[in-house]
Amino acid sequence: MTHITDAAHLAESASSQAIFDYPVQSFINGETYASTGGTYLNIIDPGTGQVIGELADSGAGDVDAAVAAARAAFKDGRWSEVDPEERERILFRLADLVERDAEILSEIEARDTGKPLAEARLDIAEAASVLRYFAGWCTKASGTVVPAPREYFATTTREPLGVCAAITPWNYPLPILTYKVGPALAFGNTVVAKPSELASASSVLLAHLAYEAGVPAGVFNVVTGGRTAGEALSASTDVDKIAFTGSTATGKAILRAAAETLTPATVELGGKSAQVIFEDADLEAAVEGVAAGIWTNAGQICIAGSRVLVQESIKEKFLKALTERTGKLSLGHSMDPGADIGPVISEGQLKKIKSFLTEAQQAGASVSTSSTTVPDHGFFLAPTIVSGIPAGHPLASQEVFGPVLAIDTFTDEQDAVEKANSTEYGLAAGLWTKDVSRVHRITRKLEAGTVWANTYGVFHPTLPFGGMKASGFGRELGPQAVEHYTHSKTSVLHLAP
Repeated sequence: MTHITDAAHLAESASSQAIFDYPVQSFINGETYASTGGTYLNIIDPGTGQVIGELADSGAGDVDAAVAAARAAFKDGRWSEVDPEERERILFRLADLVERDAEILSEIEARDTGKPLAEARLDIAEAASVLRYFAGWCTKASGTVVPAPREYFATTTREPLGVCAAITPWNYPLPILTYKVGPALAFGNTVVAKPSELASASSVLLAHLAYEAGVPAGVFNVVTGGRTAGEALSASTDVDKIAFTGSTATGKAILRAAAETLTPATVELGGKSAQVIFEDADLEAAVEGVAAGIWTNAGQICIAGSRVLVQESIKEKFLKALTERTGKLSLGHSMDPGADIGPVISEGQLKKIKSFLTEAQQAGASVSTSSTTVPDHGFFLAPTIVSGIPAGHPLASQEVFGPVLAIDTFTDEQDAVEKANSTEYGLAAGLWTKDVSRVHRITRKLEAGTVWANTYGVFHPTLPFGGMKASGFGRELGPQAVEHYTHSKTSVLHLAP
């Protein structure tokens, strides 16, 4: 069976669809790796519901092979002992290669996830930016001289952890992978990545590009497949750190496995983020921010602003403006240049979202679906606004992960904060007001890892990102990532008299 052997050459000569003409396989120890079980999963185009390729379904033995390759690469120092300037050069080269192949990577990401090509292009640009940011950290992770008693000379140094497992979701495959691979490689670690079986192709191609850039064999490995591979990687006794992005339920399972092996883990989990709109807000800007926060990627974003809390005095005015704005959006296949919103990822996810809506209607909520034309094929759902949701209803408190927006009102600041904090999640929040003092007052009270004011969903490599409560712990991006991919070693020298 033929497989991808040289991502760069294929990118120069073929279309994105040609990638899926080959089975997507693991990449271990610098080579394409045929999974030992010989089984494959179907790759489905969410925009058509049709099979467009095959993905190798790796087993525990394949994971062991990837971890062993990463362990050997770390132990012999082929990456950790490379001068920081050289690691920096190689990672900058990797960012260059991502930009060189940005168009084909974007098309692959769009076909795999269903998101519009324009959105996928932004994702690939972000991935390159993240790699450049962490490339710069290669030469900047410094230590300290400790004011120990005078007869001793003491220092601290930052050292790599070892083998890092990166388990990533399907909604933003490449950017989220770089959040983990970037700092891991910058500080001299080796990596075994396990992307979601629903969107793996770009992650495998990134590993090929890293090898082309000069990352030694065994340093960056990707294992494809489903739940078996993920569970095996989480439970491995030879992994030194786990970084996971995904659902809260899966995150809890990974943490239980990590507890058995005493493996440190950072987890970025689900969200039910509120956008709080006060009566003095710039209404036009707020409408645009809310629309971007929920309709982007068909609402399949961990930080989706899936709850709007609007001050009672402007509810009708805001709702009318948002409904008009939403009605201008078009649904379509990822490769349709006129599409604003793509499908949800799978038939199962579509059924789950519709069950939320059915239950809300039965409970007396008002469900308003955009008049946008819904394609006949694929897993599409028109943007949907739900109001009048009974207190405690799942639609108001649980992550839906689709183009569904819950609307509620508040009376004053205290009421707004109480409602915004009323879920188990604490990933993000948005504030819309012209009162700067109010922004500071409320930001302090919101239980969220990130609070955006008069904007929403702004990501940048310099901005730490992560959650609170059931949204997880640990931070990705920014200087805080240094702490999660290195450990501090204290050295003490006795000064002889």
